[in-house]
Formats: sequence, C-alpha cells, structure tokens
Amino acid sequence: MFNDVFKVHLPAVRQRVKQANSDSDSSWRALLAKLWRLHRFKVFDNPAAPAIDYQAMLQPGRVALIDLSDMDSPHVRNIVIAQMLRGIQRQQDENYHAAVAAKASPTPTMVMIEEAHEFLSTERIRQMSTLFQQVARIARRGRKRWLGLVFISQLPQHLPDEVLGLINNWILHKISDSNVIVRLKKSVGGIDDSLWSRLVSLASGQAVVSFTSFTRPLQVNVDPTPCKLLMID
Repeated sequence: MFNDVFKVHLPAVRQRVKQANSDSDSSWRALLAKLWRLHRFKVFDNPAAPAIDYQAMLQPGRVALIDLSDMDSPHVRNIVIAQMLRGIQRQQDENYHAAVAAKASPTPTMVMIEEAHEFLSTERIRQMSTLFQQVARIARRGRKRWLGLVFISQLPQHLPDEVLGLINNWILHKISDSNVIVRLKKSVGGIDDSLWSRLVSLASGQAVVSFTSFTRPLQVNVDPTPCKLLMID
C-alpha cells in the first residue's frame, strides 16, 4: 500500500477486495504487475505535483501546448496522453452543461495530437487497448459537446483501420507512396481519381481536403502562417 489514501482507508479497501469474489490467482497477479509498473514509473501519486487545471486550460481564446518529446518511455507517454484526454473530456462536459443551463453557446474545444502514428499505431493499440477506447469515446461523443479531435501524422500508413474509421474530415498533403494512397482510398470516400492522382505532385502548401460540410472534395492552397517559430528555450 504505497498510497496514503489506501493506508487510511485500509479496512474499506480490504472489504471491497473481498466483495470482488474472484478466484483467479492469475488475474490478481496480472493486476498486481500492472499496479507495480505504474508505481515504478513514478508518474502518479506525487503529492508535490499540482494537478492540471483543466478549467483554466479550456478558457475561450487560450491555446495550451504540451510537449512530451522528452519522455523516453512510450508507455508513460501514452498513459499521460490518455489521462489528459480524459480530464479534457470531463471538463468539456461540465462546460457544456453549464452553458446549456445558462442558455449560452458552448465554447468549442479542439485537441490536436501531433505524430499520431506513435500514439495510435497498431502495436500501441494492441499493448494498451484502453488508450484507443478513450480516443474513440471522444471521437464519437465529442461532437455533441463541441469537442473536436485532430490527428496529425506524416506516416498515415502506420495508423490502423480502427483509427482511420473515426476520421470524418481529411486534409491530405503530398503523398509520394502509391501504397499509402491505395490504403487511404479505402477509408476516405467521395474523392475522385483525378484528385488522388494529384497527391504525388502537390506543391508546398497545396492539399486535397474532404470535409463533411463540403459538397465535394477540393484541391486548395493553404496560406502560410504569419507567425514565426523562434527556436529558443
């Protein structure tokens, strides 16, 4: 019992364990191994670390950038992302209900996951299925709460069919690999062959877009951002 909350409420914890009525020792050992791994990672139950203020994060006009590139362990990184997605979804639910009660327009929230192929690859989903379940829950229920989810990837061939099936709107930049184009054709409907053939020769800033709000897919030119990224700490 490494958690002080468990230590204080130890009788209640033991009573809840007895009520589980599980006779499978292997199941308990598997659960113990997972809990020990979380304890070894030392990413939870740190009383000195303040909790994320999701209410402040989801204020209108605010942009939050979360950099996890210095995390070497993919398991820890995926657990952190899943936990944050859960917190954002809960806060957006509260914001939505508060706006409806006040007869006001809810504030839209957009979550963008960069390098999505590392987070939602076939191997990652197989190892940690709960992560995909969390993402699927947001993708399916988020629209009703004005919560959007964007996957950004330079390697779409590494995204499994389960993830591609969640996507409704597409922005496709230059893709040189014909095998990737053939696979995307199975997931993206409504784009005619003439637009697919242009993907291999698109210039910088050009893209083929397919949105549910569009009558038909189009080739567009994306204006460069006026902002400049300063590579400083």
